[in-house]
Amino acid sequence: MSQVLKHVIDSIGAASQANAEMARSKVAAAGAPVLERLAASLAGAQHTPRPRAAKRTIVVVAGDHGAGDPGIELGESHPTVIAAHAIADGTAALASVARTAHAPIVLVDAGTREPSHMPEVAVGLGRGPSGELGAAMTPVDATLALEAGIALAVSLGESDVIAIGALGLGSELSAIALLEAVSRPHAEITERNLAGLDDVELARIGGRAMGGMAGLDLLAYLGGPDTAVLAGLILGAASTNTPVILDGQATGAAALVACRLAPAAAGYLIAAHRGTEAMPAILVHLGLVPAFEVGLGHGEGTGAAMVLPLLDQVAALCG
Repeated sequence: MSQVLKHVIDSIGAASQANAEMARSKVAAAGAPVLERLAASLAGAQHTPRPRAAKRTIVVVAGDHGAGDPGIELGESHPTVIAAHAIADGTAALASVARTAHAPIVLVDAGTREPSHMPEVAVGLGRGPSGELGAAMTPVDATLALEAGIALAVSLGESDVIAIGALGLGSELSAIALLEAVSRPHAEITERNLAGLDDVELARIGGRAMGGMAGLDLLAYLGGPDTAVLAGLILGAASTNTPVILDGQATGAAALVACRLAPAAAGYLIAAHRGTEAMPAILVHLGLVPAFEVGLGHGEGTGAAMVLPLLDQVAALCG
């Protein structure tokens, strides 16, 4: 583990339960359980009974996984490229929600398959897409991506809250594998005909096989460039008492890695919605109750951005 990473992890303390309870009690009179939970999460993370939400940023990290590699060059027709351009040109649903929430969007290319076709506004932080599960990244690449995420969090240091989303093929399989690794690390794996299993089951088996590994190794073997940058962002934000709003399962996978490296980071996370596929189980593992009991499937940040107006209400009630 690098000295930078170790320093950031060591600087993350537990969220303030006292401030969380003070803020929750202020909001309780409104009779809105969702606002109470958000008040507690926001105040606990910011270590103040008067949480803030005026300065906010939406960060969308793009990174493709080897598990979702189509095997051919798609150029401007690559799904990650198409989604990134929609965000950049303002036609994506996220862009509309972000405008309403008065939140700027930072688009990051952490390691896409077709980087030359990504929007010019995308900030390049990665070293390329990941490989197959089990050999996704080298520990060096994983460390550098974590440090890039930490640096990104530091650059956003004036934000009261950061909402995150992710783009990239194969992220769902990576999320499943990481969830299995952290939740069922000692599950017995019996020999079977692997050729007859689908990608999801193979991801589950691969995750269980690596469950005993340390957080950095799990990230390197099962994660992707987006996972690493987002995990680093979560760690960096937690070290500066900045709450992070999760969206879909790719952001949930990053949270699993961040909390494996620094368990106290869980106190700085807010879940926007239940999500789909692996996300509900990820939230249970992290001990998070989502603001919305709906399953928004894309996870590119729209769900997380939808929470921001609710935080304005929380701040007003606690002010």
